[in-house]
Amino acid sequence: MSGRLRELPSYRRLPFRVTGGRGPWLQTDRGPVLDLYGGHCVNTLGLGDPGVGAALARQWEELSFVSNALEHGGRATLLAALEPSLPPGAWQVFATNSGAEANENLLKAAVAATGRPAVAVFDGAFHGRTAGVACLSSRAGAVTPRSPWGVRRLPFGEAAAAAELDEEVACVLLEPVQSLAGVREAPRDFLEALREACDRSGAWLLFDEVQTGNGRLGASWAAQALGVVPDAFATAKGVAGGLPLGLSFFREPAASAFDPGLLGSTFGGAPLALAAAAEVARRVHRPAFLEAVRSLSARLQELLAGLPGVRALRGRGLLLGVELEPPLRAPVLRDALLEAGVLAGTTWDPAVLRLMPPLDLPGEALEPLERAWTAAVSALSSAPPAPIR
Repeated sequence: MSGRLRELPSYRRLPFRVTGGRGPWLQTDRGPVLDLYGGHCVNTLGLGDPGVGAALARQWEELSFVSNALEHGGRATLLAALEPSLPPGAWQVFATNSGAEANENLLKAAVAATGRPAVAVFDGAFHGRTAGVACLSSRAGAVTPRSPWGVRRLPFGEAAAAAELDEEVACVLLEPVQSLAGVREAPRDFLEALREACDRSGAWLLFDEVQTGNGRLGASWAAQALGVVPDAFATAKGVAGGLPLGLSFFREPAASAFDPGLLGSTFGGAPLALAAAAEVARRVHRPAFLEAVRSLSARLQELLAGLPGVRALRGRGLLLGVELEPPLRAPVLRDALLEAGVLAGTTWDPAVLRLMPPLDLPGEALEPLERAWTAAVSALSSAPPAPIR
């Protein structure tokens, strides 16, 4: 090769090469690695799931792609698979390609429906990288896009923040669990105060469920897990088990309060992605599957609580944050775990390691996690201190 074309180095990649994978295991040029990061919550059913693969093969043979201007059976199939999982109320959904787009669609609809200029978000938020949501995130990057709407940034988790939702605010957008900010769960009284304030002021309550949805919290959606129903919510990542898909759900009366022609997408709702999502939905939203997620979460938390270097646990279901005892730091422990054959994730908080495994992680995977963690912490504890610079 001439070397005239290279990939833009936007990501600092980990020091191994993936050659394959199945279930929770990555095959790499350094040997097998237990994947407890799940591709940023994407691999809901693990790698190479046979059911998702079969659904994709059938759909490819039947209809690989068609414009959104044409009807096909995959849309009705997905609606039927998702409908039993939804919180109370009548809902409408729009499909797009990613979580950032799905979140932007919520915002555009709320601003159009209310005619109001402001959007309320929270410290620690991350809602995506497109311009309309990057300006709402706590870490938008070196170049912060100019916001298309007025932004009110409020303290996360404080019920008193609801008093800021006046008649200028079109909507309030939040992650029910702030994953990147350190796996910070929204308290029940905080969500209830926001719901009451939105009902009083006419603002929409919006949930960003890009990571927390699709059974990740041990319930179908955060509304069931945390007891507060939003006017609209967005999901992506794990919704199609590895295929790009974002979904924006709108509950009545919000669903009928704006012109649906405001939204559009070329690839959103493509037949292949919808087929994968229908397979994921049929399996993930079964009561027995969700009970298994909660059971595995309890076992995992019990294991983690007894491991060296663990100060506290955060999150719920299979979106867990491990708060580390000083002087342990998450980036250093992540690298040591990788050396021992386990892939975990970090957060913006250097004291918190993040675990987001496949929802059907086999129980026997906990043993290699325990071995790797103990070995990694032991190695770090015996290492000589870094020189003072």
